[in-house]
Amino acid sequence: MKEVLIVGHCDLDHPQITSLIEKNFSAKVTRVKLLKEAKEFLEKRDYDLAIINRIGAFDNGSGLELIKELKKDGNCNTPLMMVTNYKEQMESAVEGGAVMGYGKDNLHDKETIKLLGKYLSV
Repeated sequence: MKEVLIVGHCDLDHPQITSLIEKNFSAKVTRVKLLKEAKEFLEKRDYDLAIINRIGAFDNGSGLELIKELKKDGNCNTPLMMVTNYKEQMESAVEGGAVMGYGKDNLHDKETIKLLGKYLSV
């Protein structure tokens, strides 16, 4: 079973993302509300994928800064994926070491499921 860390998503988005993942893949989802907590989780172990909100819903932290920080020292082996509708923010995340993510508005698109499948298909 694959393992996914979902980081900084609000109480409305988190269940939708979790449902999409659990419906389409054999995966266990762990939720982290605060971006600074995510760093602790990702430094302790690897996940098959971490899905990080652009702006943390509970601490207003920057998902982009979290990605850059995790990738700068090379100790994070988990693929980090940012969720954002802003193209320039997505490009910055990828430049900072993230894998290509998806826009919040595209959560239920076939392309998003295909993208998640790159990391969550068995």
